[in-house]
This record gives sequence, C-alpha cells and structure tokens, in this order.
Amino acid sequence: MSRIAHICTSGISHHIMGDKLRLLQQEGWDVTFITSAEGTSPSVRAAYPFRWEHIAMERSIKPLADLASIIAMYRLFRKERFDVVHTHTAKAGLIGRVAAKLARVPVVMHTSHGLPFYEGQSKPAYWLYRTLEKVAALFCDALASQNGADAEALRKLAPWRPVYTEGNGVDLDRLDDAAARVDEERLAHLQEAYGLAAEKPLLFVAARFEPVKDHGLLLDALKLVKREGKLNWTTVLAGQGPLEGQVRERLQADGLTEDVVIVGQQPSIVPWLAMADAVALTSEKEGIPRSIMEAMALGKPVVATNVPGTKELVVHGETGLLAEYRNADKLAEALAEVMLSESKRSQFGAAGRARIASAFTESIVVQRLLRMYRETARRTQRARGLRNRLRAAAKRAFDLAVSVPAFVALLPVYGIVALLVRLKLGSPVLFRQKRPGRHGMPFMMHKFRTMTDATDASGQPLPDEVRLTAFGRLLRKLSLDELPQLLNVIRGEMSLVGPRPLLMEYLALYTEEQGRRHDVRPGITGWAQVNGRNELSWDEKFKLDVDYVDRQSFGLDLRILAMTAAKVWKREGIAQPGKATMSRFTGEREAGGVPW
Repeated sequence: MSRIAHICTSGISHHIMGDKLRLLQQEGWDVTFITSAEGTSPSVRAAYPFRWEHIAMERSIKPLADLASIIAMYRLFRKERFDVVHTHTAKAGLIGRVAAKLARVPVVMHTSHGLPFYEGQSKPAYWLYRTLEKVAALFCDALASQNGADAEALRKLAPWRPVYTEGNGVDLDRLDDAAARVDEERLAHLQEAYGLAAEKPLLFVAARFEPVKDHGLLLDALKLVKREGKLNWTTVLAGQGPLEGQVRERLQADGLTEDVVIVGQQPSIVPWLAMADAVALTSEKEGIPRSIMEAMALGKPVVATNVPGTKELVVHGETGLLAEYRNADKLAEALAEVMLSESKRSQFGAAGRARIASAFTESIVVQRLLRMYRETARRTQRARGLRNRLRAAAKRAFDLAVSVPAFVALLPVYGIVALLVRLKLGSPVLFRQKRPGRHGMPFMMHKFRTMTDATDASGQPLPDEVRLTAFGRLLRKLSLDELPQLLNVIRGEMSLVGPRPLLMEYLALYTEEQGRRHDVRPGITGWAQVNGRNELSWDEKFKLDVDYVDRQSFGLDLRILAMTAAKVWKREGIAQPGKATMSRFTGEREAGGVPW
C-alpha cells in the first residue's frame, strides 16, 4: 500500500480536504493529514478514517517559527517514509515542500488553492509572495492548481515544472445525505437563535473575513439595493477572521444591521444552504470555491464576482449571475435580479446541480490525483540517476552543436524561401502557433507558411486541401517549411528528435498513455515521422511516440536523423491518403483525465 501525506497550514482545512482524502483512502492509499491544531478537536478528527498529525505552522511569515516547522516536518517524513507528499495552501506548501525534498521523499507535489500573489497587491507583497512561490517550486516534482487561470500563471512562474489543473469537487452522496438530515426543527432552531424571519428570503455567504474575500464590496451592493427599496431579504454571513470587527462597524455605519446577520464559524454550512434561497461570494480571487460548489450541488443559484476560479465554476446566465469585480452597481443589479425572481432562482439552481454532477465531484478529482501521482512518479524515477542526467545533458549539447551551425549555414536558404513565400503567399512569411512542449508547457512554434488565408462567407478558414498551394506542397515535400524550428531548438523549446508538437487542444484528449509523449521535448523529426509520418493513424503515431520516450538514446536519435534524410529525399509520408495533410485528432481521455 502506497503511503501519502497531504499537508495544509490549518486543521480547519478538513472542510475542503476531508472528503477527498476519504475517497483517496478508499482507493487503497494509506493517507495521513498533516496540519496545525487550529480548527480541530477530537470529534472532528474522529469523523475521518485517515490518520491526522499535528505540526505547528503559522499563517504569517515568522522565520524562526517556520524553520522549526520545517525541522519538525523533516523528522516526521524521515520517520514515516511516505511515497508521496502533497502540499496545499501557501505556508504549508513552502514548509512541506522544503522538508519533503530534504527528507528525500520520492514524489513531492503542491496544489495552489488560489495564488498568494495577484494583481491588486502592494508591490512589495506581490514580489515577496511570488519569489517565495518560485523558490518553493524548486523543491517539488509537479505543481497543480484548482483552476486554469492559476495553472497558466504557474507555468510562467516555473516553466521547468509540469503543471496540472486539478480542479475541485464535492462528494454528492455525502452532501445529499447531510442535507436530507436537516429537518424543519433544525431550521427553526437556527432562525430562532439568530433572529431570522422565516418569511423573508435568505442570501447566504460563507467566507473568511479577510481582504481577499472583500465583504466591503458586498456591503456596498446591499446598500445600493436598499437605497432603491428592493432589499427584501436577509443576508447571512458565516465565517471568522481579522476583519470581522470592521464588517460589523460597516453594518452600523451603512444602516444594514437589520438586513445582515453575522453567525460566525459554523460546524457545517449544509443547514444554512438548505435554508438559503441563493448564495453569494464577492472574492477578489478563488481557487475553485467549495461553498459555491456545495450550494450549486444542493440546487442553489449563485451571485458572485467574475474572477479566476469562480468564473470556471459559475456559468453566467445559466447557473447564476457574475458581476465585474469592484463594480458594486453591477453586483447590486445581479443580487436584486436573482433574489426578486423565484423562477430564475429555480432555473439557475437546477442547472447548477447538473453542472456539479457532470464535472465537479470529488470522485472525478480523486481520479485526476491518482493519474497525477502515477505520471509524476514515472517522470521522477526516469530523471533520477547520473546516467539519465548525463544522457539529457548530452542530448541538449548535441542539439546545440547541430542546430546553431545549421542555422548559420542555412541563412541563405532562409532568405530565398522567405522571399518566395512573400511573393507567392504574401505576408506574414512565418506561421506562428502556440504548441505544447515538454510537460505540456506552451511555446510559440515557427514554420514557413504553406497555405493561403482564404476563408468562407462566415470568415472561417477553408479546408486545408483548398488553402494548400502547389508551392506549399513543394515546401512540405522538401520539409523546408520546418527549417525555422531550428530557432525553437536553440531556445530549448524543441529538440532535433522527439514527438512532433501537435495542437494545444489535443492535450485534453490524450489518454494517460498517449500523454507520455510530453515527457520529453518535442522534435523537428521523430520516430513516428520516419515510420510513416502522416500516412499513419493517430493511434499508430502515439504508440511510436511513446516507444521513443521509452527507448530514447543517442544512437536512436542518429538513426532517426539518418532515416529522416532518406524520407525527405524520397518525399514519403507527406499526407494522409485522401487528405492534404493529417485529419484532426478527436479522441477523448478516459474518465478522470487530468487537464494540463
């Protein structure tokens, strides 16, 4: 049985991690959850089947305390011999990754639940947190994010690391069961305890009282709605945090004390979701917000800010309404539109439930995690050892030794081809397109143009066989269109030999086995190109690509380069039978695939 440790700064994170770790344990993993003691109790720990370890960790930066946490974590890792350490949240991510690497844990991963650096921060804070995240990326084998926007930022921050979009989800069965146990008596008790009028609609907000959650924006919007005489509902704020006092002062100053009720940290938000007519969140940024997922899973409409994380979950006009961040007028309009229309709330709620069931369940996320662990373990195992490191260094040295002199020697050829392309096809001379490189990292690939820009009446490009000219066919037959990719090789984005870089959208369609083609740099030529090229089916191509990844060696690269010269001379495999180029790949990942 493989052993894994998941690490969060605070024990209160059991709310966002518990169901995931429970399912991971059911998959056969020996799970340990490591947190500080904050937010835990014997009854909380007893509710989960996995082991729980406490190590003191401070939320804020305290060098001496942080060093003590790293030492304690290191000792625990050396004692327990985990196979995988997976860190979460900013502080635990730094402490856990450093300790795990020092303890030589085989696989170390980190998931961002919302980046600690973001636009709007002060420059010193932004620089500090971004630097810390960049340094921490040196101490892990892969990175993950809950949303695509943050994943893109992580790729730019640490281009040398594989980056996954992990997503987030809820355990629908457990959530439905918890909701079914909330009876009228429980709801009446909450209404009485907090002075809530049963006849008034209820808007529920679950968010820690901290700057990034921006309760001030919510209060600005409620104040506007009240000014227009449309505030006919009660807003309930659940949570705790350093800004709670300021929020209470705002309620007094804005005359909202009769309209907004603060209920503090709640052991479960399910009863509140059962009572709520709608749910709101006005954050500046999110990972994938769990409170909103749970609300949608229970059929509640959502009003939220259109920010990273939230906008990947809430579909505007379908599962709720999204308002531009820091635009209190638009937020007020959205709140009023939802809270004053029972039919709209019902429509949004039903669509939200369907969206969660199809794409945001913990079972889907756990299957992604399992795949991430397998892929990362395979890559790290291959990268270990002096022999593998020397082979990688030798391959890079060979790429440079060939591509730099070749680029210089071929400058006259570049000039002639560029002039002909300009005369026959017009500008631009070069075709530039974003392609996935090693670990799926995007880069801009360069080729000489071989097609015209002809479009149909609706502005869509005509089929390849229509746009590909006789001159373009000649360039492809001689492989002259590929020559600009020597620049990609020199920059380290490509290699002379490797799987060809395909389209970015194909990443989401690969099976786990097919995705292994991205364990190495893409090449100008490859094993599939010299064994059929575009005459092969996609399945045959991918099998040859993976075969190359497993068998790569200096000798094989020389063989492929020699076979490439022969293929170019014979002009073989340029097109798929019956087509000008290669048909589009339309395959699909198996269930639980990991988006890059």
